Amino acid sequence: MKNIALQELTTADAEFIFKLVTQASFKEHIGDKGVYDLNSAAKHLEEKYIQPYQQYGYGLWGIKDLDRNCFVGVCGLVTRPDFDIPDLGYSLLDEYTKQGYVAEAARKTIECARNKHGFDTLNAITSPTNNASINVLEKLGFKFIKQFELAGYEGVSNLYQLAL
Repeated sequence: MKNIALQELTTADAEFIFKLVTQASFKEHIGDKGVYDLNSAAKHLEEKYIQPYQQYGYGLWGIKDLDRNCFVGVCGLVTRPDFDIPDLGYSLLDEYTKQGYVAEAARKTIECARNKHGFDTLNAITSPTNNASINVLEKLGFKFIKQFELAGYEGVSNLYQLAL
């Protein structure tokens, strides 16, 4: 088990978000968020991370490795206009993949969704070619529901659900 905490990000975390969302792997599996410098990273951080905390009481949290005292990725609950329930979202800095961070952060997020926010179901959305993400979702107990076109994303996405 990883010694991690899920922590709300602040405007001071723009450099971390810049590094995360400009990775080739992030752009391939999640998409280009229009972040090209620290200013656009700060704007993206405010709109996509900080505002949801204020609006919904949840969002994507930083995954903080408490032993290394640094963020290794993000994990949390994403609200989308086309769905009544949030979805589990996550992404890691490339140097921290395949080390158990996502699974541990996802378990903490699922527990929070059930116990703190009272959800009885969670969605998860991934690219059909993102085998690492699909494996994590299946290990967590998510079931494949369908393929669909998600507004704002190119191509088809896979929808998974987990009964809490």
